[in-house]
Amino acid sequence: MASNHNISQTTLDQMVSNDQAQMLKAAVPYLPPAGQQIVSVFTKFQELSNALALFSPANQSVRVCAAENTDPMEMLDDIRSFSYGETRQKLDQMVNIMAMVQMIKVMNETP
Repeated sequence: MASNHNISQTTLDQMVSNDQAQMLKAAVPYLPPAGQQIVSVFTKFQELSNALALFSPANQSVRVCAAENTDPMEMLDDIRSFSYGETRQKLDQMVNIMAMVQMIKVMNETP
């Protein structure tokens, strides 16, 4: 029975990678050193090639998907989900500061 289990990937990773590349990367620790190097370089080259094609002038889909009015809080929250340790703490501080600034703006706007 197939399960619909999603692996944690950034949106860019989802756009430039595929299931086969993810399976190859998962197999890397089980390969001999030479195989690890070959498979690692191959999958990264494949992702680079896909990224170059994705952002080429002929491919407008990325520009169409780009948000014009991006909410900074939403962006920070998304970035935070892929961070850990000190970086995550700094992002939490930024989110808290931005939330306080927004509260102050709302308080100053109401008569």
